[in-house]
Amino acid sequence: MAVHSRKPSVRESSKPYGRNKINRSHRTAAKSPALKARPITAKRHRATSLQIRRSVPSSPFHHTRVAITDLDIPVDSRRLVLIDGENVAYNDITDEYIANRMYQAYQWFVANGHRAVVLCPEYLSRKLSGQTPYMQIEVITNIEDGHQNHSTNVPFERTVLQRADEDEAAIVSERSFSSSYGEYLDIVKNRVIGFSFFRESIFIPVDPYGRAGPWLREILRK
Repeated sequence: MAVHSRKPSVRESSKPYGRNKINRSHRTAAKSPALKARPITAKRHRATSLQIRRSVPSSPFHHTRVAITDLDIPVDSRRLVLIDGENVAYNDITDEYIANRMYQAYQWFVANGHRAVVLCPEYLSRKLSGQTPYMQIEVITNIEDGHQNHSTNVPFERTVLQRADEDEAAIVSERSFSSSYGEYLDIVKNRVIGFSFFRESIFIPVDPYGRAGPWLREILRK
Protein backbone atom coordinates (compact mmCIF):
# COMPACT_ATOMS: atom_id res chain seq x y z
CA MET A 1 0.00 0.00 0.00
CA ALA A 2 1.49 3.24 -1.09
CA VAL A 3 1.68 6.05 1.40
CA HIS A 4 1.45 9.51 -0.01
CA SER A 5 3.08 12.17 2.10
CA ARG A 6 2.37 15.79 1.50
CA LYS A 7 5.29 18.17 1.52
CA PRO A 8 4.55 21.01 3.81
CA SER A 9 4.16 24.32 2.10
CA VAL A 10 6.43 27.20 2.67
CA ARG A 11 3.65 29.06 4.49
CA GLU A 12 3.18 26.21 6.90
CA SER A 13 6.87 25.59 7.50
CA SER A 14 8.26 26.83 10.80
CA LYS A 15 10.38 29.94 10.72
CA PRO A 16 11.92 30.08 14.15
CA TYR A 17 13.95 33.23 13.43
CA GLY A 18 11.67 35.06 11.07
CA ARG A 19 9.77 36.96 13.68
CA ASN A 20 12.93 38.28 15.34
CA LYS A 21 14.55 39.68 12.22
CA ILE A 22 15.33 43.38 12.47
CA ASN A 23 15.15 45.62 9.47
CA ARG A 24 18.07 48.05 9.99
CA SER A 25 16.74 50.49 7.45
CA HIS A 26 13.73 51.21 9.66
CA ARG A 27 15.48 51.10 13.02
CA THR A 28 15.89 54.46 14.72
CA ALA A 29 18.25 55.25 17.57
CA ALA A 30 16.67 55.73 20.94
CA LYS A 31 16.67 59.34 21.94
CA SER A 32 18.13 60.13 25.34
CA PRO A 33 16.15 62.59 27.38
CA ALA A 34 17.46 66.19 27.13
CA LEU A 35 19.36 67.48 30.16
CA LYS A 36 17.54 70.20 31.95
CA ALA A 37 19.54 73.23 33.11
CA ARG A 38 19.72 73.47 36.87
CA PRO A 39 18.50 76.80 38.12
CA ILE A 40 21.13 78.78 40.05
CA THR A 41 19.70 79.31 43.46
CA ALA A 42 20.77 82.11 45.77
CA LYS A 43 22.74 79.63 47.86
CA ARG A 44 24.65 78.30 44.85
CA HIS A 45 25.28 81.85 43.63
CA ARG A 46 26.78 82.84 46.97
CA ALA A 47 28.96 79.73 47.02
CA THR A 48 30.19 80.44 43.49
CA SER A 49 30.94 84.05 44.36
CA LEU A 50 32.86 83.02 47.46
CA GLN A 51 34.84 80.49 45.47
CA ILE A 52 35.80 83.14 42.91
CA ARG A 53 36.80 85.61 45.59
CA ARG A 54 38.89 83.04 47.43
CA SER A 55 40.71 82.05 44.26
CA VAL A 56 42.08 85.60 43.87
CA PRO A 57 45.03 86.23 46.22
CA SER A 58 44.28 88.99 48.67
CA SER A 59 46.41 92.13 48.58
CA PRO A 60 48.74 92.69 51.54
CA PHE A 61 47.76 96.35 51.48
CA HIS A 62 44.54 97.01 53.32
CA HIS A 63 44.62 100.78 52.80
CA THR A 64 42.63 102.89 50.42
CA ARG A 65 44.21 105.96 48.86
CA VAL A 66 42.08 108.18 51.10
CA ALA A 67 43.25 106.36 54.23
CA ILE A 68 46.88 106.70 53.18
CA THR A 69 46.76 110.43 52.50
CA ASP A 70 44.46 111.31 55.40
CA LEU A 71 46.63 112.82 58.13
CA ASP A 72 43.75 113.76 60.41
CA ILE A 73 45.29 111.91 63.36
CA PRO A 74 43.92 112.43 66.89
CA VAL A 75 45.96 115.08 68.70
CA ASP A 76 47.09 112.72 71.46
CA SER A 77 48.36 110.23 68.88
CA ARG A 78 50.47 112.61 66.78
CA ARG A 79 54.20 112.13 66.91
CA LEU A 80 56.73 114.88 67.37
CA VAL A 81 58.63 115.43 64.10
CA LEU A 82 62.40 115.95 64.26
CA ILE A 83 63.80 117.61 61.13
CA ASP A 84 67.43 116.92 60.26
CA GLY A 85 68.32 120.54 59.51
CA GLU A 86 71.75 119.82 58.03
CA ASN A 87 70.46 117.19 55.63
CA VAL A 88 67.27 119.05 54.64
CA ALA A 89 69.02 122.39 54.08
CA TYR A 90 71.66 120.98 51.74
CA ASN A 91 71.06 121.49 48.01
CA ASP A 92 73.09 118.88 46.14
CA ILE A 93 72.73 120.79 42.85
CA THR A 94 74.22 124.08 44.03
CA ASP A 95 76.28 122.55 46.87
CA GLU A 96 74.99 125.03 49.43
CA TYR A 97 72.86 125.07 52.58
CA ILE A 98 69.60 127.00 52.20
CA ALA A 99 67.67 128.11 55.27
CA ASN A 100 64.35 128.23 53.41
CA ARG A 101 64.49 124.48 52.78
CA MET A 102 64.44 123.82 56.53
CA TYR A 103 61.50 126.19 56.87
CA GLN A 104 59.58 124.44 54.09
CA ALA A 105 59.92 121.10 55.89
CA TYR A 106 59.05 122.63 59.26
CA GLN A 107 55.98 124.42 57.89
CA TRP A 108 54.69 121.31 56.07
CA PHE A 109 54.33 119.32 59.27
CA VAL A 110 53.11 122.24 61.37
CA ALA A 111 50.40 122.90 58.78
CA ASN A 112 49.32 119.26 59.16
CA GLY A 113 48.93 119.64 62.92
CA HIS A 114 52.22 118.20 64.17
CA ARG A 115 54.75 119.76 66.50
CA ALA A 116 58.07 119.99 64.69
CA VAL A 117 61.61 120.82 65.79
CA VAL A 118 64.58 121.50 63.50
CA LEU A 119 67.78 119.95 64.87
CA CYS A 120 70.97 121.66 63.67
CA PRO A 121 74.63 121.24 64.55
CA GLU A 122 76.10 124.48 65.88
CA TYR A 123 78.36 125.11 62.87
CA LEU A 124 75.42 125.02 60.40
CA SER A 125 74.41 128.62 61.15
CA ARG A 126 77.67 129.80 59.50
CA LYS A 127 76.88 127.90 56.30
CA LEU A 128 73.26 128.83 55.75
CA SER A 129 72.44 131.12 52.85
CA GLY A 130 69.40 133.38 52.75
CA GLN A 131 67.33 134.66 55.62
CA THR A 132 66.22 132.18 58.26
CA PRO A 133 62.44 132.43 58.78
CA TYR A 134 61.03 131.85 62.25
CA MET A 135 60.84 128.19 63.24
CA GLN A 136 61.65 126.14 66.30
CA ILE A 137 65.36 125.30 66.06
CA GLU A 138 67.37 123.28 68.54
CA VAL A 139 71.15 123.64 68.27
CA ILE A 140 73.31 120.58 68.96
CA THR A 141 76.78 121.45 70.26
CA ASN A 142 80.07 119.53 70.29
CA ILE A 143 79.67 118.25 66.73
CA GLU A 144 82.71 118.65 64.49
CA ASP A 145 82.30 120.17 61.04
CA GLY A 146 83.15 118.11 57.97
CA HIS A 147 82.91 118.27 54.18
CA GLN A 148 80.37 115.44 53.78
CA ASN A 149 78.44 116.01 57.00
CA HIS A 150 75.19 116.57 55.09
CA SER A 151 75.15 112.87 54.11
CA THR A 152 77.15 111.16 56.87
CA ASN A 153 77.67 112.67 60.31
CA VAL A 154 77.77 109.85 62.85
CA PRO A 155 77.83 111.92 66.09
CA PHE A 156 74.96 114.11 64.92
CA GLU A 157 73.00 111.14 63.54
CA ARG A 158 73.23 109.31 66.86
CA THR A 159 72.03 112.43 68.67
CA VAL A 160 68.99 112.64 66.39
CA LEU A 161 68.21 108.92 66.80
CA GLN A 162 68.55 109.11 70.57
CA ARG A 163 66.19 112.08 70.69
CA ALA A 164 63.67 110.24 68.49
CA ASP A 165 63.84 107.26 70.82
CA GLU A 166 63.28 109.35 73.95
CA ASP A 167 60.37 111.36 72.50
CA GLU A 168 58.84 108.62 70.30
CA ALA A 169 59.36 111.00 67.40
CA ALA A 170 59.61 110.64 63.63
CA ILE A 171 62.65 111.90 61.70
CA VAL A 172 62.71 113.83 58.41
CA SER A 173 65.97 113.02 56.66
CA GLU A 174 67.49 111.43 53.57
CA ARG A 175 70.40 109.92 55.50
CA SER A 176 70.84 106.14 55.48
CA PHE A 177 72.02 106.06 59.14
CA SER A 178 73.98 102.95 58.13
CA SER A 179 76.96 103.82 60.35
CA SER A 180 75.08 105.06 63.39
CA TYR A 181 71.80 103.21 63.95
CA GLY A 182 73.13 100.68 66.53
CA GLU A 183 70.33 99.95 68.98
CA TYR A 184 68.02 102.32 67.07
CA LEU A 185 67.44 99.97 64.13
CA ASP A 186 63.67 99.95 64.66
CA ILE A 187 63.54 103.75 64.29
CA VAL A 188 65.59 103.66 61.07
CA LYS A 189 63.35 100.95 59.60
CA ASN A 190 60.00 102.45 60.62
CA ARG A 191 60.18 106.16 61.49
CA VAL A 192 62.37 108.00 58.96
CA ILE A 193 60.56 110.15 56.39
CA GLY A 194 62.30 111.00 53.13
CA PHE A 195 61.59 114.08 51.01
CA SER A 196 62.32 115.79 47.72
CA PHE A 197 62.43 119.41 46.56
CA PHE A 198 61.25 121.07 43.38
CA ARG A 199 61.91 124.80 43.01
CA GLU A 200 62.34 125.15 46.77
CA SER A 201 58.99 123.47 47.48
CA ILE A 202 59.14 120.31 49.55
CA PHE A 203 57.30 117.11 48.70
CA ILE A 204 56.67 114.46 51.36
CA PRO A 205 55.77 111.00 49.98
CA VAL A 206 52.79 109.09 51.35
CA ASP A 207 54.92 105.92 51.14
CA PRO A 208 58.42 106.83 52.42
CA TYR A 209 59.43 103.14 52.52
CA GLY A 210 57.73 102.15 49.26
CA ARG A 211 54.75 99.85 48.83
CA ALA A 212 55.92 97.56 51.63
CA GLY A 213 55.20 100.34 54.12
CA PRO A 214 54.87 101.70 56.67
CA TRP A 215 52.81 104.53 55.20
CA LEU A 216 53.24 108.17 56.21
CA ARG A 217 50.06 108.11 58.30
CA GLU A 218 51.36 105.11 60.26
CA ILE A 219 54.74 106.75 60.83
CA LEU A 220 53.21 109.95 62.17
CA ARG A 221 50.85 108.12 64.53
CA LYS A 222 52.04 106.82 67.91
